Amino acid sequence: MEEWEKKFKDNFGSAVVDKEVALKNEVDDLPRYVSEYLLGYFCQDGVTEENLKEMHQYVKECRVEGRAKEKARHKLQTNFRMKVIDKFKVKINLTKKNEQENNLEIPSMGVTDAQVYNSILKDNERLLIDGLWGLGEVKYNPEIKTIELTKFKPFQLANIKINDFVEARSEFNSEEWVNALISTIGLNYNAYSKREKMILISRLLPMVENNLFMMEFGAPGTGKTYAFENLSSYSRVISGSKVTAPQLFFNLKTKQEGLLLQYDVVLFDEIDKVKKKGIDEDVINKLYQYLASGKFDRGGVEKTSNCGVVMVGNLPKNKLNKAEMLDELLHEDLKHAAFLDRLAGVIPGWELKSIKDSNVSLTKHYGFTADYFSEILNRLRRSNYDYILNRIKFENAAIRDEQNIKKIVSGFIKLLYPNGQLTDKQLSKLTQYAVEYRQFVVDQNYNINGKEDFNKTIGFRIK
Repeated sequence: MEEWEKKFKDNFGSAVVDKEVALKNEVDDLPRYVSEYLLGYFCQDGVTEENLKEMHQYVKECRVEGRAKEKARHKLQTNFRMKVIDKFKVKINLTKKNEQENNLEIPSMGVTDAQVYNSILKDNERLLIDGLWGLGEVKYNPEIKTIELTKFKPFQLANIKINDFVEARSEFNSEEWVNALISTIGLNYNAYSKREKMILISRLLPMVENNLFMMEFGAPGTGKTYAFENLSSYSRVISGSKVTAPQLFFNLKTKQEGLLLQYDVVLFDEIDKVKKKGIDEDVINKLYQYLASGKFDRGGVEKTSNCGVVMVGNLPKNKLNKAEMLDELLHEDLKHAAFLDRLAGVIPGWELKSIKDSNVSLTKHYGFTADYFSEILNRLRRSNYDYILNRIKFENAAIRDEQNIKKIVSGFIKLLYPNGQLTDKQLSKLTQYAVEYRQFVVDQNYNINGKEDFNKTIGFRIK
């Protein structure tokens, strides 16, 4: 154990886990933030073979596998009660007279119309937003043919104090803190250069900064979607070519809010494959509107959201033409000048190596537990560092350039200096990365669309 890890454990206590142990004992079919919550719960006195066996037995008894759906339903039908591990979600019915008020979804059992106590909803409001992983005790009433959630234990930490996290940052130097974040992601910081670490941390920017629109392209297997799928319960990964307007924005028939209204960030995966298939026209039109203002309307219904958007894709093997990258990879609908101008920046994922040897690439150190870090990332979205950002003075930059660069810098500050304590030199370094990411967009826009407005080099100074 390195010196910083001792400080890490002293300052953050149960919010810290041995990531090597956690990665080796992930529970199949569960997101990492859920798996690490269970590991922390069952191994409070240390990771032992007995504790791990108890954890896996607990999951085996309560988790319904895909093929065992009907078996689980039969068990409930005959025993009247059972415990289920799942991501539960509730929809409220206000208008349909012949249907119940609350409709609980239990995905693993194929149930969409179970009932739930209002006391459970009051204590677990995320059941009404994007859903919540947890252990539910469900009861079946054979006389009226209803299923009811009577008890619920959420798999997420409660009473997280963001101020404690912010204050503890002062106990670590910049290198130690960066290493802790890389280890939290699940990677071995010793396998990456300083610049590569910053690129990896850049993937977390949309998780802490409202309405941030970014792209990343790189080789397969570099972990472009991993953090979004496993590190945060507030993010969602979707196929770029398959999403529909009702799914993403608002379903006019069911009145169900779309993904942009449920999550902090939505990631479009394999956006390079969209070049051939394209994206639904209604999705593109609404996305144009949303990325410009954080608002959209469908059928006369206007909605506002802080959700960020990320698009990632793989580069063709042995082919890297940075000058024409977006022109070669994006569908025509995504190459209009106005659309690209809404793009805050492109993360240079092509500089990262594919993760092939787990002994080299994966962490062997401590990091934040994924469930704790997920909540911290969400809370950091509310932090404001305008008093620091105002020290940046731009040259040869349009208003949208300034806005997007400041959003990226703001995200970096939240992740690396949440206490707001950074020097002009450190602020300048963060701004260099932000300007680089934005300049790439400006250059690509000029190469594709030829508008002189984008024929420029953005400069800055710290005042």
